[in-house]
Amino acid sequence: MKYSAGVSWLLCMTSFSVASAEPMPNLDLESLMATDVQATSAMKRAQSAFSTAASLYVLGKEDIHASGAISVAEALKLVPGLEVRQLDNNQWAITARGVAGRYTSKLLVMVDGQSVYNPSFAGVYWETLDVPLYDIERIEVIRGQGGLLWGSNATNGVINIITKNSLDTRETLLKVSSGDQLNYDIGLRHGGNIGSNGSYRIFGSVRDSDAAKTGKSLPANDDAKQQSIGARFDFAPNDDLSILTQFSYTHTDMGQNLKALSLATNQNTLYADRFERDDGRIMARAEHRLSGSSNQMLQASWAIQDGKQLYLDERFQSVDVDYQMNSLWGATQLDWGLNYRNSYLPFEENYIIRSDADIDRLEQYGAFLQLQFALIPEQLNVSFGNKSEHNSFTGWEHQPVARITWQPNNEHVLWSAISQGVRIPSLAEFDYDTGINGTRVGEYFQTGIDAIDNYHVHTVLNGNQQVEPEKSLSYELGYRFSKQDWSFDLALFHTQSKDVFAVQPNPDSANLDQIAALLAQGKIVEAQQALQNTVLEFDVASNADLNVKGGEALVAWRPSVNFRAELGYSQMSYRYRLKENTQPAIGYDSDSKQFFAKTGWHPFKKHSFFALFRSINSDAYSVDDYDALDLSWAWQLMPHSSLSLTGKNLLAGSHLEYDNTSETFTVPNYIEQSVVLRLMAEF
Repeated sequence: MKYSAGVSWLLCMTSFSVASAEPMPNLDLESLMATDVQATSAMKRAQSAFSTAASLYVLGKEDIHASGAISVAEALKLVPGLEVRQLDNNQWAITARGVAGRYTSKLLVMVDGQSVYNPSFAGVYWETLDVPLYDIERIEVIRGQGGLLWGSNATNGVINIITKNSLDTRETLLKVSSGDQLNYDIGLRHGGNIGSNGSYRIFGSVRDSDAAKTGKSLPANDDAKQQSIGARFDFAPNDDLSILTQFSYTHTDMGQNLKALSLATNQNTLYADRFERDDGRIMARAEHRLSGSSNQMLQASWAIQDGKQLYLDERFQSVDVDYQMNSLWGATQLDWGLNYRNSYLPFEENYIIRSDADIDRLEQYGAFLQLQFALIPEQLNVSFGNKSEHNSFTGWEHQPVARITWQPNNEHVLWSAISQGVRIPSLAEFDYDTGINGTRVGEYFQTGIDAIDNYHVHTVLNGNQQVEPEKSLSYELGYRFSKQDWSFDLALFHTQSKDVFAVQPNPDSANLDQIAALLAQGKIVEAQQALQNTVLEFDVASNADLNVKGGEALVAWRPSVNFRAELGYSQMSYRYRLKENTQPAIGYDSDSKQFFAKTGWHPFKKHSFFALFRSINSDAYSVDDYDALDLSWAWQLMPHSSLSLTGKNLLAGSHLEYDNTSETFTVPNYIEQSVVLRLMAEF
């Protein structure tokens, strides 16, 4: 366990400081129990999280506010078993049951069911995802495959951020935060009624933060300015119909350190850069009750992301349409749906990135069918189904799943699942040729001539339109136990993937033997000229196997409405089987462990405490293991206003959480201790 200098005073200070900006909810014990939580993401219909046959965790609004988090990515540290690594003050690497990267590609993230997945790199720009935390109802996290219901690239998990109905936010809220790295973070929301059948809220926020004190390879350059506006409208013209519409727009201007190829040296060069990104989203959803046993839903959304940074101008637009019907025939539940997504991805070439086929559009469409019924009434339930989806890159892909739950009584649930998930290649892997750090001649042969041995050959990673989609077969076994004031949740998993993406040299790309022959003949000048005209190519391939297995355990204790605690432990083994002369593309053979403790305590009428401790042990990120402690204290100044103070990273001190130097462009920074003071008022 590491303790950094200066942590003692912070520990003392935070022992009487930080968090819950909202009044303590006046709920009874039963409704506070995790087993009573209803979740929708795992089965695409409201269902008790306790009896769902999936590794499901629901992060509630109370913990989000009490933690003092200032972003969605930071709030996800509250989810046990999730890999959450901070790259700098703004950028994050997040995944489940895998190795996280800034461009992690196997985790599907949604806001109210609207995907924020970018198919250019098959990931999420966490730093520009700005959802007001005070308007989040809950975050549902599925660890493991969610491809049956949500489609491709959900092989590691699904995160669905669910915001509050505007009926619950019909007042004005002001939040002001500041700290030693956060100059200000101001959020304002106002809501009200629209006639007798509707409600609305509008919101806006501005944030300004400083850079960290210490950089790793360059002086820290992770300051940020961000502005967001948005609105949500809910209508219920009658008891059978509800309509939701919402939009949001976020402008982000952030500093970042990155590495990119220099043509002068054919090597990666470090740059201190800024990037700007505009992120806009519109979504509308209608839910209609057809009868007492049948409902339908239609959702349409549009998203745009414009980004500009060194050597990369990107413009992404997507249109999504989803239709779903849920029916109940006796005790049998039938769910089916259709989906269509059209993504527009125009691209301007530069000397680092080129396109082979000028592909600028990805189209996806498909359908899913899921059936749930009881083999033994009220004890043994089975569900199975399949999602078939067509994409422009690899054609039709199928993702079947079968789940079974055995619930002998209200205290015990045993569940198991077997499923196949599919990861389709990103546009970058499929079509782009990207200049990467040059290959030093001395790695292939030694000539004794420094000018030759230390020369870096221009090297390119080629996208490959012949790659196969990665298919993952997962086996899961879980057990849940619940008593009145405590519960236990255990999940074991084993995922075997084939046709996994890897990188292999193209033997025809550079005739190094010819250059060696020139050197053998003493033709040094000719060999140097040949090297300058040589391009060494690596190809994206889909010829690796990947074996991931592990487990997650969580004990939750809620003896009263004033105290709650969770203890969690997760462990994962990540192993590649590679062809000769092939390198892994995402992560390396590694073992990861995480111990997790979280508690919220409300000892006095106007004061509450919150603590989050994480002990991170992993050799997947080329950094030291670390222990991180966040402490919060909240003071209820008046019935609808509170003051809170949060201390973050109190044990870890200044530390690196990520140093995977193989990831293109990414340069990490030191994560430091910080303090945030927050005032929140509703009126």
